[in-house]
Amino acid sequence: MTGESATLLGHTEEDVLRVLELLASEAPARSYDELVARARRSGDTRRAERLERARSLALEVSGLFERRSRREADLASLVDAARDLTRPGGLDATLRLITRRARLMMNTDLACTVLLDEDTGDAVVSTADGAVSALTVGYRVSGAALPAGAPGEQPAPFWTADHLGDDPPTPAGALDEVLHAESLHAVLGVPLRADDRHLGHLYVAARGIRHFTPEEVALMCSLADLAAVAIGAARDLEDVHTANAELEESGARVRASLSDALRANSVQDELVRLVLDGAGLDGLLARAATELGGSLAVQGQGGERLAEHGRTPRPDPQELARVRLDAAATGIACPLSSGTWVVPLSVRSEDVGCLLFHPEDASAAPGEQILLAYARTVTLLLVMQRSTAVEGQVRDELLADLTTWDGPSDRVVERAGRFAAELHRPHVVVVAHARTGAADLVESWATAYVRRHRGMKTVQGDRLVLLLPGEDAAARAREVRAELAGATGAQVTVGSCGPTRGADGVHPAYREAVRCLEALTALGGAGRSAAAAELGFLGMLLAEENDVTGFVERTLGPLLDHDAERFGNLVETLQGWFMAAGSPTRAAELLYVHPNTVSRRLERITQLLGRDWQHPDRALELQLALRLRRARTSLDPEPAGPPSP
Repeated sequence: MTGESATLLGHTEEDVLRVLELLASEAPARSYDELVARARRSGDTRRAERLERARSLALEVSGLFERRSRREADLASLVDAARDLTRPGGLDATLRLITRRARLMMNTDLACTVLLDEDTGDAVVSTADGAVSALTVGYRVSGAALPAGAPGEQPAPFWTADHLGDDPPTPAGALDEVLHAESLHAVLGVPLRADDRHLGHLYVAARGIRHFTPEEVALMCSLADLAAVAIGAARDLEDVHTANAELEESGARVRASLSDALRANSVQDELVRLVLDGAGLDGLLARAATELGGSLAVQGQGGERLAEHGRTPRPDPQELARVRLDAAATGIACPLSSGTWVVPLSVRSEDVGCLLFHPEDASAAPGEQILLAYARTVTLLLVMQRSTAVEGQVRDELLADLTTWDGPSDRVVERAGRFAAELHRPHVVVVAHARTGAADLVESWATAYVRRHRGMKTVQGDRLVLLLPGEDAAARAREVRAELAGATGAQVTVGSCGPTRGADGVHPAYREAVRCLEALTALGGAGRSAAAAELGFLGMLLAEENDVTGFVERTLGPLLDHDAERFGNLVETLQGWFMAAGSPTRAAELLYVHPNTVSRRLERITQLLGRDWQHPDRALELQLALRLRRARTSLDPEPAGPPSP
């Protein structure tokens, strides 16, 4: 190797080493230029050419490293953006995040999102980052001015280094007013696409002239794809939130409606019980006014006021007729111009009237379910009153016939057969006399009383006759006297008899109750009550018509029936016992029987008459009945033919 060659080789190795050092230290391009310039000044042309070649290769390698580093940074920014966009959030927050990321990643002066309005087809600037004018957010662009691809194709990215100097205008011309207001030259726009749907565009722009590289366009497209997915997810999330809010609102309405329905059902049950217990329209309206808060009135078919609680405004007849038709057609409460609500009252399409409700607070709607519950109950009460009036008339006519029944009339028997099940139960007959001239008041009270107790009534002159279920005639007489006196404020005298069963027992019980009333009057007991059993023989003695036969049968009836059925001698034994002053031994001597026989007969008498038959009052009645029977027997003519066994 010659000296020249060795020198050349040495320079070459030195130059290579120097270039590698510059490359390793990431020296700027001027350092390479200085190395080439020194070689040129040395006059070594071949060395200068080699250094020029090495400089180019080193700059390419440095540029490659720089691009790779920038790509890594872009990918890291893209990953960070993806991480941020995957967090759930609202649409506005998502759009603000997208524009902020786009501006930082592309290092531009402004970034904005333009979304399509699905209803009008126009585009609206939804968010902007870096704007200094008021022509950004909310700015609307016609859909025809937006950049679009060929028919059937999605829009493609577009960019320009100097939009303000371009001629003809670029696809960014749709935002020309915004770009001029912001003094923006370089513009890059990429479409936002999600599942083949074009959502809008994502723009970045710079106020200076700038040429966007393919890598920047690709990075912007990647960010736009992530942004489109995030926008779709945000919209879906908002739709879910909206649907949940609607469901919650609907659920609240359903819960409120269900609560009202349950409350109305409970109120309906209570109201039905009140009606069955005998409550009237006045009491029903008073309860409704307390619960609903306002005044109420019930109008009949002809517009007459059947009942009212509080002061309800008098409606215009024509308006009321029109609103009643609307309410009847819809089945709900409808308001009048005065604030009064109208609820139809109907049964099987038959109009029976309407319920008027005027709330205290005219701005608040009434509880419709509760109001309808009261309306249904009022309808039930009106129908019951109408049917009760017809049935009550039939029952009153039947009782009038039964109390004057002297024989088994076919007409009376037929009518009594309709109530055979009721008449077969124990009943008491009550006859009352009220010293008042208000006969209508007495009859009105009696109508309500018998409806409440499921009885019958009739009026005979100045006396009120009641047939009521029960077995305690004295207690029923006291109750009737107390309630009737309280209702009329007059002196009331009441006599009663019972219990009795069957239609044929009403007339005898009625006659006994009348005699009891007459006996009370004769004894100076006006204003009091008593049952026939309480007066005993005094009722028979003091009554206007003495019923000797009836008294004997009521007092000795069980013994007479026993002797007739079993050919016994209980009546004869009882008479002998009284003649013997209560001595069984003396009675046995008078009756010519053994004392044990008398004792057994007395036990049987106790079973038939009760343990109190030896009480002085009861014993007096029994002795009187025995004497009357003996007197009647001695006065009767001798029976013809052979004597009965």
